[in-house]
Amino acid sequence: MTRQFSAVSPARTGADTYAEVGFTAAAGSVPAGGQSGEIQLRFNKDNWSNYNEANDYSCDPTKTSFANYAKVTLYRNGALVWGTEPQ
Repeated sequence: MTRQFSAVSPARTGADTYAEVGFTAAAGSVPAGGQSGEIQLRFNKDNWSNYNEANDYSCDPTKTSFANYAKVTLYRNGALVWGTEPQ
């Protein structure tokens, strides 16, 4: 798995940075209609202080179980295949 934070350029309402998670060929593949299973991603600031998610485009604290959520995007080979980018 690969992961990095990148700046949104130009910044958009509620979005100035995004987390990118990728997979190398060694991760295998998921067939059409298949599922990968749960993927967990954890990160923190160097000083362990809280992030301010008040104006975060993709944050919705009412989402407490797995469900489709259009404010999280999925790209395949650089092309958007799921979700809606912030305006």
